[in-house]
Amino acid sequence: MSLADLLTMKEYHCLLQMLCPDFPMDLTQKAARIVLMDDAMDCLMSFSDFLYAFQIQFYYSEFLESAAAVYQDLLTGKSLNTVIVPTSRSATPRQRPPSTDGASLEGVEAPHFYQCLENLCERLRQSTCPPVPLIGEIVSSAPRLTFYGFLMAMAKHAGINQKYWCFA
Repeated sequence: MSLADLLTMKEYHCLLQMLCPDFPMDLTQKAARIVLMDDAMDCLMSFSDFLYAFQIQFYYSEFLESAAAVYQDLLTGKSLNTVIVPTSRSATPRQRPPSTDGASLEGVEAPHFYQCLENLCERLRQSTCPPVPLIGEIVSSAPRLTFYGFLMAMAKHAGINQKYWCFA
């Protein structure tokens, strides 16, 4: 691969605008964030990396937004499975305090994140979610994961790219 095979996010956006003149920049930026870190948004990326990230972002945008919120809640220690019992003394749910030894651990526990994503897919039945078994494969690759790692794994997952996309 040569430098001629690499483009910036803005150049990919210009290509998309050739197909659709009013294509939103934010969708291109979100796809580029899957491939690049926030502070590297003007770096070059390959077409295949951008394409897979773009497909994931375009097709699963509602799922990804909801998954990001779930991930953030897990990071802050909010319990997503809290049940409020009407007869209890307090009407406010108890939350787990954030882990104090989290400095050495990055991300969230993969099994808990998977359980939350499984519940999310059940709630978003009318929306498009990736197949739950494929999410399980992605999440089970490590005991802990970051949201960026999850997005990268989704974009590079062969099952998602080959089975569910006409571009692969």
